Amino acid sequence: MKQRIVIDTNIWIKAIIDSEYSVECDDALNHFFQNKDFILGLDYNGEIEREYRDNIRNNRRFELRMKQLEREQRKCWVNSGLIQKQEKDLYKLGFQEKEDHIFVGTAMNADKILVTEDSDYGVHGEVEYQKVYTYMKDEMGLVVFTGHKFLNCKESNSWNPVQAKIPALPGFQEF
Repeated sequence: MKQRIVIDTNIWIKAIIDSEYSVECDDALNHFFQNKDFILGLDYNGEIEREYRDNIRNNRRFELRMKQLEREQRKCWVNSGLIQKQEKDLYKLGFQEKEDHIFVGTAMNADKILVTEDSDYGVHGEVEYQKVYTYMKDEMGLVVFTGHKFLNCKESNSWNPVQAKIPALPGFQEF
């Protein structure tokens, strides 16, 4: 089954830029590319791809990967808008960056799957963003993975995106 997955810029950076390199992000991105059922979710307005290109300039590996996705027809474009209530709720919870809202909106209008290392999403147990993570998971039905969790869920074949149960963050109890 084809799955439209949104990949945050920081995953690309940590997989491709030597000074930021993370083996887990590189492995997660490689896994994405090896699975032909995964399609990169992008927004209609080109904001996500523009952010990629603004942050990953003149990188041959990035350009080859993007061309691979085009050649394999593994890019899709969706609306990046959130419903007004969700957008307001996220701002109230401290999720302030407009670019992050674009990634979340795109994921919501794709298959509700987002891979990120951004601490603003609360994916690493950041106390100040636990409410953001919980809201996205419980109220929006969004599956938010770190590179490591994305890779591990795939390797264990335990992830069904339609019925995904996002694992609780270490040190936090489920409500």
